[in-house]
Amino acid sequence: MGGLAVMCRLSSPYRATVDLDTVDHRAAHERSQLELLVETGATRSGPSGVLIDTPHGEVQVDVLEVTDAEIEDLPADPTDRLHVQSHAWAASTASALELDAAGLKPLTVLVAEPGPIIAMKLQSIMNRGSAKEGTDLLDIVRVTLDRECGPLSRDQLEIADSQLRADALLHARRWFDQTAERSLRKIQAVPESGEIEIDDVRLVGELLVAALEG
Repeated sequence: MGGLAVMCRLSSPYRATVDLDTVDHRAAHERSQLELLVETGATRSGPSGVLIDTPHGEVQVDVLEVTDAEIEDLPADPTDRLHVQSHAWAASTASALELDAAGLKPLTVLVAEPGPIIAMKLQSIMNRGSAKEGTDLLDIVRVTLDRECGPLSRDQLEIADSQLRADALLHARRWFDQTAERSLRKIQAVPESGEIEIDDVRLVGELLVAALEG
C-alpha cells in the first residue's frame, strides 16, 4: 500500500518514493509485524515504523496495523472507521505483481488494488502533514483519472462494503467538493502535480461520488 502501490498501479508513474508502507492484518494470537522487524535488527523510526538496512541504504518501513477485534467492533468515528475498513480491504484483496529494478532480481509481492488505495488515502489525508496531504490528494487524482486503473478503481469502490462506501463518500465530498479549492492548492504545491486544475479536482469528486453512491 502507499506511494509504491500507487506507482505500481498507474499506467504512467509520475513520482518516485523511497519509503515502504505495508498493512499488518493481525489476528489476536499473532505477533505484530513491527515487533518482528525490530527483533530481526530493524531500528524503530516513528510511531509505527522502522529503518531497515539494505545493500542500497536504509529504507523506512511503516506498518499500519488492523486487528480482527477492530474489524468486529468498528469505531464510531467515520474517519477511524474508514481507516480500519479500508486497510483491511486492501490487505484482503491485494494481488501479486512482479517488481523489477535494474541490478536486482525480480520480486513478486502483494500490492493493494486501485479501489482500496483510494479508500485508504481518502482517510489518511486527515492525519497528514501539509506536504503528505498534497501527495495523497494528488495520488487520488492520478489513480481516479488513469486510463487503465481509473475505471477499475471505480468498479471496485462500487462493490465495496456499504459502510466503507458511506464513510468514503463523506471524505470524497469533503476533499473534492466542499474544500476543492484548498485541495487544489495542496496538490499544486507538489512539484510533480503538472497541470492539475480545479476542473480536474471537481471531476474526480464527481466520479468518486458516483461510484460510492452506487
